[in-house]
Amino acid sequence: MRTRVFTDGDDAVPAPADGAPERVVVVGAGIAGLTAANALRTAGVDCVVVEARDRIGGRLHTVDVDGHAADLGGSWVHHPGHNVLADWVEFAQVPWIADPSGAFFAGYDLGERRPLTPDELDAAGYAALEPVAAIVRADAAAGRPDRSAATVIDEHLAGIPEPERTRRWQIMAALIEQDGAGLLDDISARWAFSTTALVGDVVDNVPIGGYRRVLAPLAAGSDIRLSAPVRRIAQTADGVEVSGDGWSEAGSHAIVTLPLGVLQSGSVEFDPPLPAARRDVIAGTGFGSMEKVVLAFEEPFWRARGIQHAVVLPADRTQASTWMWDFGLTPTMMILIAQSGTAAAWHDPRGWALEQLTALCGGDIPEPTGLAATDWLHDAYARGSYTHIRPGRSDADIDILAQPVGRILFAGEHTSRARLGYADGALSSALREARRLLRTPHIELSAP
Repeated sequence: MRTRVFTDGDDAVPAPADGAPERVVVVGAGIAGLTAANALRTAGVDCVVVEARDRIGGRLHTVDVDGHAADLGGSWVHHPGHNVLADWVEFAQVPWIADPSGAFFAGYDLGERRPLTPDELDAAGYAALEPVAAIVRADAAAGRPDRSAATVIDEHLAGIPEPERTRRWQIMAALIEQDGAGLLDDISARWAFSTTALVGDVVDNVPIGGYRRVLAPLAAGSDIRLSAPVRRIAQTADGVEVSGDGWSEAGSHAIVTLPLGVLQSGSVEFDPPLPAARRDVIAGTGFGSMEKVVLAFEEPFWRARGIQHAVVLPADRTQASTWMWDFGLTPTMMILIAQSGTAAAWHDPRGWALEQLTALCGGDIPEPTGLAATDWLHDAYARGSYTHIRPGRSDADIDILAQPVGRILFAGEHTSRARLGYADGALSSALREARRLLRTPHIELSAP
């Protein structure tokens, strides 16, 4: 195994958990759990990972759609500069490309049955949100309370005549709902339009072959028990016991990387119960969905028509716009669906997706050779996609989710205040907990 020290720029050693690490039970084999296990194993600490699914990866899930790799969860390494996940991808020798999908940008309005004009496409980016962000900043400066993203967007659009008002709403709703994984009414305006959450138009990188190529070397060498849903996590003064139906694992500590939605569901019992303040934050933090449909074809016919990245406005004006992405690697088109549009997509994902792509391409298109669609919101082992802050709450809540409770430690994107919702945030949170357990600022990871 090759080893290297990894840092996310924060090498502070957090306040230690109770006791010295002897054997650690990691709950969950997503990127946070795999990173924690890798760090502990590399440091010589006995460790076992228990995972409910029959695969590793959690919400990073690469599948084959007619033989072509497609990521149904995270797809990008967002903001790859000075990014610890980008450092891991490089160390693991996984090739990637800069997302090229902004090169050919198109759009279509299904309600008016026409392509979007160049001016309308220019208004479809994050710059369109700046006037709304100005309202939010003015609210904060005046000491006014936080509001929902929906309320502030409606205030901004109030003086704009139809149909332009609704068209802008659909575009803005998609930008916020997709970044925040939730409905506009459920997302804090102060958080959504902050510099932390509102990242703007960026160039991101895409691992060639999907995230499974990023995760496989991270998992190599770790003891991982698949198909082992956790039902109970108990701790005493001396250790922990993690158990499921017909099995249990004992250790000195546990690192829990369950998604926030699973913690909210109550499907895992903590004994003794988590502190009241922790339970309040778990219940009060937002966790929704962003879904995908992936279509595969024999050939990427849309490229010859000048399309690689597109925005489509649904005829149902209560739905946010959808976004189509072709990374230029395979003859597949990925469609991102904000939470307000998921019901229509779930009803008939094939027909829904083909209607949009047919309209965008201006007429008849070939039959797809494969399809994959997600439903993260109803996935028992996810209960959603990623985390957001609700109106009236603060992202300071995330710091509470990151704190250990005795010998039970917590990691995952929902515990990373600076990178909430991102895969690199999940990885960073695991490095944080490894520093906590190992009581060192320098964490090594290993790869074949």
